[in-house]
Amino acid sequence: MTTIRELVAAAGGLLHKRDLVGYGATDRHLTAAVRARDVRRPRRGWYSTWPPTDPRFVAVAVGGRLTGAAALALLGAWAWDLRPPDVVVSVSRTASRLRRRHGVRVVWDGADVAERGGAATVDARDALARAVVETPTFEDAVVLADWARSVQLITEADDRVVLGRHRADASGLAEWSDVGAQSILESAAGTRLRLAGRVVERQVVVGPRGEAVDHVVDGTASLETDGREHHADHFERDRRKDLLTIAAGFVPCRVSYRQVREEWAAVQEAVNRLVGLAGGPPPSARPEARLPRVLRARGRRRWRLGRDPGMPRTRTDFALS
Repeated sequence: MTTIRELVAAAGGLLHKRDLVGYGATDRHLTAAVRARDVRRPRRGWYSTWPPTDPRFVAVAVGGRLTGAAALALLGAWAWDLRPPDVVVSVSRTASRLRRRHGVRVVWDGADVAERGGAATVDARDALARAVVETPTFEDAVVLADWARSVQLITEADDRVVLGRHRADASGLAEWSDVGAQSILESAAGTRLRLAGRVVERQVVVGPRGEAVDHVVDGTASLETDGREHHADHFERDRRKDLLTIAAGFVPCRVSYRQVREEWAAVQEAVNRLVGLAGGPPPSARPEARLPRVLRARGRRRWRLGRDPGMPRTRTDFALS
């Protein structure tokens, strides 16, 4: 006999009473399952196998669905801060009977958002659109955009529309991000080099078997970012790629996770010197002209972008709840 817990777990961890009744559950069965702590009720009519600390459980208990960075974290989004993101709950503009919780922020979304996603979380692209405009730094926003590309959550066909759903200027992240970033290290390093006035190409092929370097800077120096997870067992392979990089005409540089995270000034100086030694140009006073300019914080926004050089002068800003 299938239990209430098994039915709820099979549905992903959350199921409404009407669905359980459709499977043959009675009030007596449901009461017994709750008393036995096989399932919990985050809100009247809903049954869950998630612990009360799960951000999805919290969102349903409030009366909405999880959105923003907390929703993306469940999908494995890249982030420097390993602490759980703040819980942000999306509710429709007609929602009522909400149960407020300390430390939980409620945002009011339109009917289009309410029509997408699941019972406990908004559509991942709606969560992304909110998360990128609420990040503490511009780099964090680009990291999320790069991650979204890497998992094909956004593509060149829809990236501007998705990224700019809450703030029109955020559509410019489409120019700052690209599909070549394969980790948070590559994403952050590429963004920092571009902000420093360098021209960066990602995943440039240097070998006959498709071997590629993470970044080529100003067409002269390569920068490889080695996270321990993917490079600890590839010592010989990485050194072979360094030889291929030199043969391809690039001066190689290889740095670690800690150096990217904690010693970036030294990395930047090394790249500048390598580019100079290879006969490349000095860093520009500002990022490439094709990249929307990064503006200072204003109001609740920690970062803003100027007009995208590739977009017409139209204003389609949306208020951020």
